[in-house]
Amino acid sequence: MKKKTLWGKKLLSSAAVLALGVSLLAGCGSTDTPAAGTGGTTDSGKAASGDAFAFESVSDVTFPLEEKLTIDVFVYASLTGGGTYQNNYVTDWIEEKTNIHLNFVYDVDGDDAKTKLNLVMTDPKNLPDLFLATGWTKTELQDYGKQGLIIPMNDLLEDAPNWNAMNEESPMRRADLVMSDGNIYTYGDNNECFHCRYQNRMYIYMPWVEALNDGHIPETTDELYEYLKKVKNEDPNGNGLADEVPMSGFIGGWSSDPTVWMINSFIQCNNPLSNTNPTVAAGLVVNDGKIEYSVMKDEYREALRYINKLYSEGLLDPQTFTQDNTQFAATLKNETPLVAVYPAGGPQTDDEFWANKDGEWQNWEVFAPVEGPEGVRLCAKNLDNYFGMGIGSISSTCEYPVIVTALLDFLASAEANNVQSYGPEGLGWNFTNEGTSLAGGTPTVEKLIIPEDYDWLGNGYAKDYSGENGKHYRWASDASVRWSSARARGELMIPDPDHDTEFYLQKAGELYQPYEPALETLVPNLVFEGPDAQIISEATLQIGGYVNQALVQFITGDLDIETQWEEYLTTLEKMNVQQYIDTYQKYYDAYMANAAK
Repeated sequence: MKKKTLWGKKLLSSAAVLALGVSLLAGCGSTDTPAAGTGGTTDSGKAASGDAFAFESVSDVTFPLEEKLTIDVFVYASLTGGGTYQNNYVTDWIEEKTNIHLNFVYDVDGDDAKTKLNLVMTDPKNLPDLFLATGWTKTELQDYGKQGLIIPMNDLLEDAPNWNAMNEESPMRRADLVMSDGNIYTYGDNNECFHCRYQNRMYIYMPWVEALNDGHIPETTDELYEYLKKVKNEDPNGNGLADEVPMSGFIGGWSSDPTVWMINSFIQCNNPLSNTNPTVAAGLVVNDGKIEYSVMKDEYREALRYINKLYSEGLLDPQTFTQDNTQFAATLKNETPLVAVYPAGGPQTDDEFWANKDGEWQNWEVFAPVEGPEGVRLCAKNLDNYFGMGIGSISSTCEYPVIVTALLDFLASAEANNVQSYGPEGLGWNFTNEGTSLAGGTPTVEKLIIPEDYDWLGNGYAKDYSGENGKHYRWASDASVRWSSARARGELMIPDPDHDTEFYLQKAGELYQPYEPALETLVPNLVFEGPDAQIISEATLQIGGYVNQALVQFITGDLDIETQWEEYLTTLEKMNVQQYIDTYQKYYDAYMANAAK
């Protein structure tokens, strides 16, 4: 292991501090060594021996440190109901475990947070040591790295045990954190949501399946078509009215439009019209290393023909592309059942806490993707995001980046992950090996309910997460350094699997997993630079917007799929779609080259 460079930052002498009356020193390396009887602070950055913090590598760092070390921290994330990161149980716990005092000199949220962060970055000599969470895009992060305001962490992370173990468990994690210049400027997040990978799901009303289809859930596009016709024509709700809605949905909810679910029976496509989570490279796929736009393929055209048939025959609700959530909910939750099939990430039939009790949601079943006429049976897959809010970047003015990196790696440990997420052990959570886990096996962690009237030893900590009664008991998830992989999350104990939201959604994800596209066909979240970033940004809005508009028009018949398809392709060509694809290809090639290193 080669010796890491210690980026220098000169601190004021103790005499100067006293003369100026400064009560708090900025800078990674500020140490608290009380003078006799005073509890005073020194700012030499090192103990008397001169080497208390001069570790050569992350693996050399042992917590707690022999001397108190203060580091200045910026965090851009909100705590629900007020409160700060400084006045927080987690922050106190970290100090106890590591002997590092986190001085949150910048603790901001709200609409003006980005403006404040931009101002911070205009003063290179007074940067905080650690950017815990920033909300930067990858392009912004790399730009600050190239300006020398934050440091590359490649060498620092070489022997960070938790960081490397996370990368082994999650093969796409490291590549997601390497920028296009080959550098790693952030420690990164690890919050894998298993069921979110397969969130474009479809639900079917089982009482009608039993009555009309002998309990057989459709498995092909033809079977789905025939079943929807039965719903339309056979009055399954028995009220004598032709008021049944075979398939419905709406735009603007959590995977609440039916298009991408049906398109994946014809061709791989990750371009949902409705998704509350951002879709990376919508409509783009990788075929033998080459970026392709699936929405220009003949198979995509066949998918639109099929959906248009459903629409034109009244099997797909004509309100799907015009109604909002309120209108959709009114139809779905009607006293007399009306809807047979609808798309969503989760059940929409009950109130917010549907899983906590028996209810109408139990009449609905998630059903798997159906097979198309050419044997295609896929689901849309969303990529895990390991970049998060830009977790853990180190400024160029930090004197002890080795220690800061070790701190970030410590926070990714199992215990620290639980403390950040749930609060104190024994009060917010416990280790356990009893009961059923989220993934259906033996659990390792049990989440506890903190009593509303609990006063933590008179220290004024909050009774709940609101922060109204003192300190918060946890950090906000967007500003936590986590090792919350699908495996780790799957080990959380579920007290009542039959009435638990996450357990229900986990099983839905497990149903869809066999139909996921190959990992190598997914376009990763790439980093674009300079003019190329503008090309991608503009094309995503303009070309992507046109594709979505045409999708709806082909389905509704406003565009004729037989006579106006070529016009659609010509319009895309005039919009420089090839430049859009080529730009993606350029950065995908760079991504793959960096991933192979």
